[in-house]
Amino acid sequence: MASTQRSTWEGEVPPLPTRAVVVAPHPDDEVLGTGGLLAYLCDLQIPVCILAVTDGERSHAASTLINPGELRSQRAQERTAALRVLGVEPDVARLGLPDGAVADHESMVSEAVGALADRSTVVIAPWRHDGHPDHESVGRAAAAACQRRGAPLWEIPIWAKVAAATSGGPPPGRSALVLSPDVRQRKRSAANCYRSQLVGMSDDIIDGPVVHPHELEAMLDDGREWVLWT
Repeated sequence: MASTQRSTWEGEVPPLPTRAVVVAPHPDDEVLGTGGLLAYLCDLQIPVCILAVTDGERSHAASTLINPGELRSQRAQERTAALRVLGVEPDVARLGLPDGAVADHESMVSEAVGALADRSTVVIAPWRHDGHPDHESVGRAAAAACQRRGAPLWEIPIWAKVAAATSGGPPPGRSALVLSPDVRQRKRSAANCYRSQLVGMSDDIIDGPVVHPHELEAMLDDGREWVLWT
């Protein structure tokens, strides 16, 4: 689905690749972090692969209302629905590493990214200082793979946007993709597909939500996606 008005860059435009790999620590990061970029690259007919590092099965680890297997299935269904709403059809490669313990498997992530990366393929991953352990591990692994393979790297703040909104400063980034009104609405609608993360299952704190309304608004950032690119 092509947007009626193309998103535009604020600041220096990064060199566009012939292919892109989005490395998502959990189901929802590919939309919350790069939903606009996915739509932008799709509009340009640039092939995109999503490398799904974990299945997000421990987002409610202490809950008695849902177990990890059920969460794994639900979050996969949410990702499928979100990408459909966003209007993109990337390939999805699943690593299935343990949610919350990516640091113990960083070399495996780096190898998987390296197998997909080359000089004409941009790797898009969370910022190495994003403030979430899994995100930072994925960011380090992606950076190491890109250095080995000579691939360009775009780092994306996700939870760092929440920290920036709290402090009143700008999110980290070299450039920002300013989403067209159409893409901005599609991204918001896609994000809302992740009900397991946005809507609590009960009033008990252990049942969520994981991403609170003010955090979601910070991640959506008034229709901007910040990119630190090299």
